[in-house]
Amino acid sequence: MLNHHIDDKTVQNFFDYYYHDRGMLKWQGFMLSDHVSALRKEHKETFDDSFMYMDFQSVNEELEHKGENRVKTEVTYVNDDGNKSVINGIVMNLQPNQVTIMTEDGEMVLSIQQILIVQ
Repeated sequence: MLNHHIDDKTVQNFFDYYYHDRGMLKWQGFMLSDHVSALRKEHKETFDDSFMYMDFQSVNEELEHKGENRVKTEVTYVNDDGNKSVINGIVMNLQPNQVTIMTEDGEMVLSIQQILIVQ
């Protein structure tokens, strides 16, 4: 039968000679997921997606193609606040420097210079 009587001297002896505290290592698994999430968020904020943008001619050609076929179009553009926005609609009128897109909310006129991607 086990003796469950443990005195302070036995406990102190255990911690002095047998127990090894791993310090921060024991928290590493807990902190790892938070750290990875923070790194992903930071990477997303600093991710340079400018290589994905279309040039002026490609934007014009794609808008012309979508307009001729009256196909629903997704346009990523820079809004007045300088942030990227996305609209979905049908190209109604394409002029050399601007396009009119009919969305569910009504017509929207964009400068071709604002447009980043046409899909």
